[in-house]
Amino acid sequence: MSTIADLGSTTGSTGGAIDARKLSAGTDFFKLLSAQLGAQDPLNPMDDTEFLGQLTQNSQLEQTIETNDRLGVMVAMQESLAALSQMTQSAALIGKKVDYVDPNGGGESSGTVNAVRAEGGLVVLDIDGVAVPIPNITAIREQE
Repeated sequence: MSTIADLGSTTGSTGGAIDARKLSAGTDFFKLLSAQLGAQDPLNPMDDTEFLGQLTQNSQLEQTIETNDRLGVMVAMQESLAALSQMTQSAALIGKKVDYVDPNGGGESSGTVNAVRAEGGLVVLDIDGVAVPIPNITAIREQE
């Protein structure tokens, strides 16, 4: 008699990976469970403990997937807030005189911050027409 693969395993009876998200809906789990119950030997039925263990595994899998999804959203929100915070703090530099390492030539320069913008995920200051990333700033002082 054929057997159904244990629901806790990561591969199906065909050897391919089981997509955990498909099981999270619950209906697929119960279809698998029904197939497993239908394929079991009536003289040697599934142990209650094993059955409850599989139900618990499914519940834990659903909770893990939901937790991972929520953590992903939280990470994206945290990154957005960090970028917004850096942009807001950098806006306070507009009109200030700064010293910086020139990103084009590498030499020390200074000038007045005219604007702040985001480029490729980095906050960049426009200093007298030169685009200078925040890490290149070496000093900040009031306009003389």
